[in-house]
Amino acid sequence: AIDMNTGEHLWMTPHGDTPTTQQEAFRNNPLLKGVKVDTNWGRRGTSALAASSSLLFSAGQTADNRPHLFAIDKKTGKRVGAVATPRLGQYGLMTYVHQGKQYIVLPVNGGYTALTLP
Repeated sequence: AIDMNTGEHLWMTPHGDTPTTQQEAFRNNPLLKGVKVDTNWGRRGTSALAASSSLLFSAGQTADNRPHLFAIDKKTGKRVGAVATPRLGQYGLMTYVHQGKQYIVLPVNGGYTALTLP
């Protein structure tokens, strides 16, 4: 996130999670013995994104390679939720409010996945 008034970088968060096998390879590398390093560097590629007033929604994969929709707090960059999806999301992710309920529509290969916030 970048403050558009100052250009200051407020926070950065990885796109999804690095696969478990790669994270274990980093942790078990003898050259890194005794070095504390974050092994979740995210994934390559781009993420489908949409924003609400307080959340950033991001499609990606967890460390076990399962597709999810992540909710990220816009102020802090912290992941506040994750919901499994049947397929990896693609561009065109959107969110809207209808009769007081927020909906999220995630385009996936072969169709759409629709979700609601509680």
